[in-house]
Amino acid sequence: MTPLVGALLTVAAGAAVVDWIAVGLEGRRSLAVERVAKPLVLVALLAVAVAWPPGTGDSAAVRPWLIAALAASLAGDVLLLPPSRFIAGLVAFLLAHLAYLVAFAHLPGSVPWFVAGVVIAAVVIATVGRVLLAAARRAGFGTPVAVYLVAICGMAIAATRTGLAAAVLGAWLFVASDAMLAWGRFGGSSSGGPSAGPPRGPATLRVAVLVTYHVGQLLLVVALVQ
Repeated sequence: MTPLVGALLTVAAGAAVVDWIAVGLEGRRSLAVERVAKPLVLVALLAVAVAWPPGTGDSAAVRPWLIAALAASLAGDVLLLPPSRFIAGLVAFLLAHLAYLVAFAHLPGSVPWFVAGVVIAAVVIATVGRVLLAAARRAGFGTPVAVYLVAICGMAIAATRTGLAAAVLGAWLFVASDAMLAWGRFGGSSSGGPSAGPPRGPATLRVAVLVTYHVGQLLLVVALVQ
């Protein structure tokens, strides 16, 4: 790791913590801080992907897909800031997961780890996913959420297949973050009620969404750049 990469990772971590605190405190001033801190995390991670010393073979093939995944994630973060543009943000993160999937597909893996990923994904879809999809359908977002669920689980399976601890933990933290985000947006909504606004729920839930999201993204970057 070069000093530049270390400095960029420090910026990403610092911006993430500032974002968590701002969301936890709420209020108009906190929202202004979030508008800067949240995108800054992904800008720093994107810079890490660009600045990391170039590799060869699989590493070189992975870098463009990692950059694409982080760029799409940055777009999704901006689109989901209040006032949220939910479908546009969903599409951005859908593209991010597909790019991550391709990136991890370039790395060697094993059948046992692949099977483990499939089993975990099946359990997630059959339990949490089923409940969230039902709530999303009531809010009129059943199809896009179903497509997104398949994409993020596919990404997590591809990451798990590598057997890399950072990749496995990062991917499933990302899944956990999006599950909590979906619950905050759709959970408990009345039949047919709109849910395209900011996630509902207590500040602690929103902070949990961000902590799992940022740590997950950081771990995915670490797994792929190495």
